[in-house]
Amino acid sequence: MYIDRRLWVFTRGVRFRITVSIALGLLAAAAGVARLALLGWLLAKIFSGQPMENLVLPFSLTAAVMLLRGVLEYARNMMAHRTAAAVQVNLRRRLYNHVIALGPSFFGRERTGSTLLTLIDGVEQLETYFGQYLPQLCVATLAPIGIFIFMAFLDLPLAGAMFGFAIFTLVAPAAFHRWDRVAAQARQRSYSDYGAEFLDSVQGLGTLKSFGQSSARAAELTVKAHDLFRRTMWVLATNSLSRGITDGGIAIGAALTLGIGAWRVVEGEVGIGVLLIVLMMGVALFR
Repeated sequence: MYIDRRLWVFTRGVRFRITVSIALGLLAAAAGVARLALLGWLLAKIFSGQPMENLVLPFSLTAAVMLLRGVLEYARNMMAHRTAAAVQVNLRRRLYNHVIALGPSFFGRERTGSTLLTLIDGVEQLETYFGQYLPQLCVATLAPIGIFIFMAFLDLPLAGAMFGFAIFTLVAPAAFHRWDRVAAQARQRSYSDYGAEFLDSVQGLGTLKSFGQSSARAAELTVKAHDLFRRTMWVLATNSLSRGITDGGIAIGAALTLGIGAWRVVEGEVGIGVLLIVLMMGVALFR
């Protein structure tokens, strides 16, 4: 989890929008939980051999909740994009005013490529942070608690087993967060350096040709491009390792819950319907 106070300052004026995005996310999560619970109820009726007329109500409710969840997800995504756009406009305005205040003499001593990457690409990359990450962080914190309470009401041992592995999938990848952050920062520096060199080379292509330095500059760009490639692959490798831990926790948690649930069904302690609903809830919990 990553919260930067320096970035949070730029949300002034759009924090109500972020709150609305969080509310829509929670409603969408609740609709997702209801959908899975209804789907488990429907499957339990099918497995028990209920007649077709008894399946109409759960099927209709499941379809209605799926439609409602789609509408909520659409509204949340649209609100997220508008929020991120508003923050980016504010940030670009402040950067522009700062550039004007610095004056042309300042940028005469700075590299054009590095400045443009910060002003354009750096701001664009913040869209996901403001529009998606901040609202989803609150949803991911609150929604699993509600899901666990609902699952515990159905069967506490099953809910406890699944919730324990859900906590594992949350905490274990955090051990690699610092490693990921250092690698990502190194990759960003390499990307900025390569971008600055490339843009400067294109702008000065005529001069390089005149003095016969185009091949030498191409060799320098090749070295920097390879360094960017190597650092990018390292970031992808650490991300894959973190994702592997998460996927492993999900798979083991689901298998353990299924095993405990099957044993409890055989012993007659819970019904097949409860097991199906809890397994369906596990999808929402890990999500």
